[in-house]
Amino acid sequence: MRRLHPDILRQVLEGLREQGSDAWQDLATDRVAVNNEFSLSIVIARCTPTPTGLLRWKLRFDTSLMPDITIVVRMDADNRAPLDFYLFPRLDVASDRVRLAEENGLSLDAYRFDTLDYLYDIAAPVSIVEAA
Repeated sequence: MRRLHPDILRQVLEGLREQGSDAWQDLATDRVAVNNEFSLSIVIARCTPTPTGLLRWKLRFDTSLMPDITIVVRMDADNRAPLDFYLFPRLDVASDRVRLAEENGLSLDAYRFDTLDYLYDIAAPVSIVEAA
């Protein structure tokens, strides 16, 4: 999992930049700053099958970084590729540890996305003239 983190971080930075965002990595913390407006951190969640064949993921948020958004990369059953992504805003992270199942109900799955396109879209800068 640790070997995947730099690749996923690079993909996030590239995705943000392709949409016109100014994004860079803080090398000391791996936190990503976007447009001097908000920060991101990335957590990779390993998939662990239960004895009955159900899939589970344990999340551990690094609350010391205090990112505005934590991107959780939920890995597939073989832990080789991302299955999906969760975008958790800091305000809604109530605990530093969360357990995910395949289906989690609206309270958690409302933050689930198949790709990071939504993040890239909302992070894209908009000029004042366009917004008016």
